[in-house]
Amino acid sequence: MFFAHVNLIKESTSKLKVIAGRTLEMGVPKSKLVRIFSRSSGALLKQIKSDSNGHYKAYVPYDSAYLIVGVDQNKIFNATAQDNVVPK
Repeated sequence: MFFAHVNLIKESTSKLKVIAGRTLEMGVPKSKLVRIFSRSSGALLKQIKSDSNGHYKAYVPYDSAYLIVGVDQNKIFNATAQDNVVPK
């Protein structure tokens, strides 16, 4: 099973938010594709790849909630999503 989870969302000094997390495959950190969408409009805000330890960090425009989708580019595992991720 493949998981993408969000560890932190915090405000930066501008109207951008920082979203950071880690991608895991069967509990082991892996580099995966991460897509961040606006929950309100559905627009793709950012597409990044986590590092070899599974860590990712992205600066995205302010929104009240986000949808984070982890994608297995090898097509072995289904995509996973964290829905309604809100800034703290």
